Amino acid sequence: MDILNKKERNSAFLLFLLMFVITTGVLIFALFFDFRLPLKENEVLKTENEKIIKEYNFNKVFTEKIEYVGKLIDTIEIKPQQYTYYEGKITRELSNLQKSADSIEGSRLYGNVIFNMKRLVESKKISTESNDSQGAIDKLTEKNETLKTENRQLGYDLTVCKSQSSSAN
Repeated sequence: MDILNKKERNSAFLLFLLMFVITTGVLIFALFFDFRLPLKENEVLKTENEKIIKEYNFNKVFTEKIEYVGKLIDTIEIKPQQYTYYEGKITRELSNLQKSADSIEGSRLYGNVIFNMKRLVESKKISTESNDSQGAIDKLTEKNETLKTENRQLGYDLTVCKSQSSSAN
């Protein structure tokens, strides 16, 4: 006995086999991405997390050092006679900060802060020098007034001497 619908059965079997292979392929593909992509994503997230932690720690250290430099700058106002010593300390601290900031991404912000701190030191120097100059100007003005008073007194004495010498002649 021969099968009557052999052709239809073969085409149905081949269609089933094709659908089975496609479905199995899709499942294997989905499982591959289900296990493989999270591993890759975890690696990326770990590197980003490490970068963020590194930057956070740098920010803490940077902030502490900037506060220390700020205290040194305030000390310049209190002790202007030791300006050179404190300027050297501040310059060393700022150069160390600049070196460490260069290793961080987005170091432009840190560079701007350091640049502004350097400008602040220069302006404190100019301010201190102008205060010293103002003190010197005040002293010289006071001395000038004293000399003017002495000059008036000497002019009066000279006038008295001239009048006495002309009355004596």
